[in-house]
Amino acid sequence: MHGLHGELYLNLSPEGLERLSKGADFFVARPDEDAAEGAERLIPCAVTRAGGTAQRPLVRLDLARTREEAIALQGMELLAAGGDLEALPFYRVGDLIGLRVETAAGHLLGEVSDVLEAPAHEVLQVRTPDGASLLLPLVEELVSVDAAAGVLRVVDGLVETPAEDQRGAANAT
Repeated sequence: MHGLHGELYLNLSPEGLERLSKGADFFVARPDEDAAEGAERLIPCAVTRAGGTAQRPLVRLDLARTREEAIALQGMELLAAGGDLEALPFYRVGDLIGLRVETAAGHLLGEVSDVLEAPAHEVLQVRTPDGASLLLPLVEELVSVDAAAGVLRVVDGLVETPAEDQRGAANAT
């Protein structure tokens, strides 16, 4: 929070500043007391001022004209949609959970069990067939999503597959 006019500092997610600048429609995600636990209600808003620095962006929303109104928005998410964001690739977490994960050559790696937020990009948590956990960066150059087929493909060589492990063991003897 900042100033007397309801300005807010943002804690940005990866690529958040770029997404904020490309968005045309904005919403605040507010907990919805009338819905199931964890449900949120999206409240349309307008960004009336954006400033600050890339490390500490500052915005003013039409929902907060005073310091008290800004305090009421603390801890909520500011979401952007529309505009130039439509051209960027994106995935909903719910669409990724449960996808089969395999290499480009077709070796099974497991199934997406979670999507984690990290400073540079999201990270996919994959449950392997033996129950172990594998972390993969959700980076367009390394993974591709075929939602229609229910498969997420990882470039060959990023992760050792069991067949590669066996070949390595055979060559070591």
